[in-house]
Amino acid sequence: MPFSCKATIFPEQLREHSLVFVAWIDDAWDRYVDAGTPFAIARDSRGGCTLRLTGPGFLSTQPKLTPGDEIKGGIIVANFNADGEDIPYGRPYCTLDYNEAA
Repeated sequence: MPFSCKATIFPEQLREHSLVFVAWIDDAWDRYVDAGTPFAIARDSRGGCTLRLTGPGFLSTQPKLTPGDEIKGGIIVANFNADGEDIPYGRPYCTLDYNEAA
């Protein structure tokens, strides 16, 4: 039985005070995805950042973020459904992969 989950950005995941939301990766939504699937793009003053789901699940609902919105710690960045054994208990439900600016 799937559980509804919210992927939240934790302050300790941020290398600066916040991120700026850039875009959703549309191909990831409204379907079941594997762990590590990118679902959004953001940036900070040092470069870009890809948001990825930590475990497998069905990415169901995009939060109301529009390009230019600030993402601070505590912000929900994805709603997804996952089976209990697939929920990454004890760790964030999404990861931030930073790309340094050239």
